[in-house]
Parts: sequence; structure tokens; C-alpha cells
Amino acid sequence: MTYNNSYGVISYPTFTELNNILTQFFDVLSSSLEYGMPTFICRFSGNVPPDSSEIEQVFNVVAEKAKELRVWPVINWYRKHERLYLIRFAPKQDVEKSDVTVNYALFIATLAAVAIGGLLQATSPVFLTLFYPNGWTWLDIAFTTILFVIALMGIIGTHELGHYMAAKKRGVEATLPYFIPGLPQIGGTFGAFIKQKSPPMKRSDLFDIGVAGPLAGFVITVIVLFIGFLISVPVSAEEINAINKAFPGMSGSLPVPLLFTLLEFAYADFIPSGGTLYLHPVAFASWVGMLVTALNLFPTGQLDGGHALRAIVNPKQHKTIGWAAIIIMFLMQLWLMAILVLALSSGGEHPGALNETIPVPKWRIALFIICMIILVLCIPPLWDFAAF
Repeated sequence: MTYNNSYGVISYPTFTELNNILTQFFDVLSSSLEYGMPTFICRFSGNVPPDSSEIEQVFNVVAEKAKELRVWPVINWYRKHERLYLIRFAPKQDVEKSDVTVNYALFIATLAAVAIGGLLQATSPVFLTLFYPNGWTWLDIAFTTILFVIALMGIIGTHELGHYMAAKKRGVEATLPYFIPGLPQIGGTFGAFIKQKSPPMKRSDLFDIGVAGPLAGFVITVIVLFIGFLISVPVSAEEINAINKAFPGMSGSLPVPLLFTLLEFAYADFIPSGGTLYLHPVAFASWVGMLVTALNLFPTGQLDGGHALRAIVNPKQHKTIGWAAIIIMFLMQLWLMAILVLALSSGGEHPGALNETIPVPKWRIALFIICMIILVLCIPPLWDFAAF
């Protein structure tokens, strides 16, 4: 069977071939052509559904057989209370080979921008005075710059590797990461992203791909944070005043996330009364990592947190929660963060997974709550950003 559209001709298997797949497990109540796609209303044979684990196995078999016919089964509830399924077969798109030259070029550009960002910090007069009071060499500057690059690229790279590996494990075609170079003054990168070339089959797949990146990146961020704090320098109030006099306008303070504040309590005995901790560039790399983690975990649009939320709730709830969260950010005066989230969120409704009828297990919902706690721990109060 073929269907003509404005882009050409799409080839489908026959209704008989598709019907034969479904009748192995279902009673097919009706079949039709809707939106140019073969569409079936069916229920499990004898109206006796198997247990939840067997239901997932059945749909896996249907998906594999449909794949052989170059179609994807798009599965939704027709009438859930009657256990009636609406199954459409969409044409499987050919996955075009990516031009990895673009990925490599962006990686090199980002690496250069991050290196410049590290160099700017390593050559700061305040940094050199505090960390090398007995004098420094260019090897010291090179070492600090390399440490910063390893720390920040390690966080961003691990984040994207988490997405990539989860996508591969779930059978979703994905590109290599596209790194985004940024302003060296704020670290040299705006993060990275991968492009999915095929849809996730189940809600659990969508969830796992969404959270894998932020969770992997967060682990590395915490490690970098501890290392950064260990090699940072405590300064007294008198030293702060002396620095401000010697280097006017060259020192400042970061709007720190809650996780920074919690860690400061562990270092309270090492920080002089009325003083502070002058962060090593490695600690600043962890700050950038937390900002990236927080932005990506925000439960809206097609951000990582938005993917995870969409795996748990329906499209209407997803949109409502997403907008409510953004409104709450504005009410909390997180102006810049809310604007960033709006800019990073894509328009339109989230498509979800191919099979919307199998809910995610409760442990994934618990993991989503943990992700939201991580978001709270990592959000810097960006209304104070002018102080930096």
C-alpha cells in the first residue's frame, strides 16, 4: 500500500501484514486509514490482558515485527477503561548519517573557548597573588588552565555521554554530542546536546535518556566541587580589603547554589571569621556544571527534566506543570533563570514515546523526585549575578 503526501510517496506494508502481527496477541475490532497511516482498534485476545511484564514483552514483539516491515507502532489508549488500544503504524524514517566534521569542529571551538576561560582565571592578578605568593611560572599558569579544561569538559562530556549511552542502550539512534562554545568570561561553553534520530519506544526509555545525562554530569560535578574546594584558598576580612585596594574591581562574589553553601559548612573551621573562600578555577568549573545541570533538569519543554516529566505524565499535565514551574521562578524573582529556561525550551507539544500505554515504574518516579532535589541544590540565585 502507498500513501501520497506533499513530499513524495510513502510505502506501507499491507493491512493484512499488519493485521497478522496484531492478531497473534489481540482481537482486532476495526481497521482504517487515518492521517495516511494504517490504524487499528484492538484489545488483548479474549479481553484478558496478561500481567504487566508480559504486556511489555508483547509490545516489544510487535515493535520488532513492525520494524521488519519498516514501520513504527504508535500505541495509545482508545478507551482505557475498556482496555482498548489505538495502534497506528507510522513509516520508519531512514536515519541519515551525520557529518561528524561539525561535531569535531564544535568540540575544538568549545575546547579553545574553555581554555581561554581557564587562562583568564589562571592569569588573574588576584589568583596569582593568593595561590602563588612566592612567585609563579608559566608552567603554573598552564597547569591551572589544563585543570580547568579537564574539569569543565569532563562535566559537560560526561553529561552528554550519559545521554548517548542511554540512547544506544534503549535502541534510539542518536548523534555524537554537539558542543556549544560560549563566552570565555563565563567558562567558555553553553553546554552541549545530542540529537535523537529515532523516537523512544516506551515511556521508560524516554525517562532514562532524559535523566541519564544530568545524573552522570552531576556525579562528576560533585567530585570536581570537592576537589575545587580542597585547593581553594581561605581569606580573612583583612585580606579581602587588601585585595580590593590592590586590585580594584578585579574581585567579586558568585551567586552560589545551595550545594555550595552546604559544603561551606563542612569547611567552616578553615575559613576565618568574617572571611570567605577564594575559589580555585576548578571550583568555578563545578559552578558552571551546576548551572548546566539545573537548566537541563528543569521540568519543562524538551529539556532533560521535561523529557523525564513527559514520561510520567500526559501531554496536558506536562504543559501545565512546565508553565507553572516557570511562573513560580518569576514569582521567586529568578528572572534570568526563567528567561534562560524559556529560551532553551522548544515550542509545541512534547511528542512523548511511541507506546504511551505502559507507565513508568514507581522507582523511576522516585528518581524523578531526586532529580528535582538536585535541581534545587544546583540552582544559583541568578538575581545576584550582577555581583559577580
